[in-house]
Amino acid sequence: MKKWTVGELQALRAAWRFTIGLGALAIIVTVGLLILFVNLSPEQKASDVHKHDVLTGIIILIVGAAIMVAGWKLRSYMKKCERETGQTSKPFGWVP
Repeated sequence: MKKWTVGELQALRAAWRFTIGLGALAIIVTVGLLILFVNLSPEQKASDVHKHDVLTGIIILIVGAAIMVAGWKLRSYMKKCERETGQTSKPFGWVP
């Protein structure tokens, strides 16, 4: 196994936090927009502008969930690298 430096492990830590956050943000925003879609009148729902809103929302939910899973896998890989090398990704040992 490669001997990881602290900087490389910190970069992995930043990457998994970013991917988890990005996926969560996508899911939260999409759910909010789908809730707003439910409040539209039947005439507005039938218009061409909102024709594919539900399908688009479902696709974005799936992509957001996939991004979160990728972040979770990256976190697992980082933890494994920390265990195997004895290094830590926390610069001063106290960063959450």
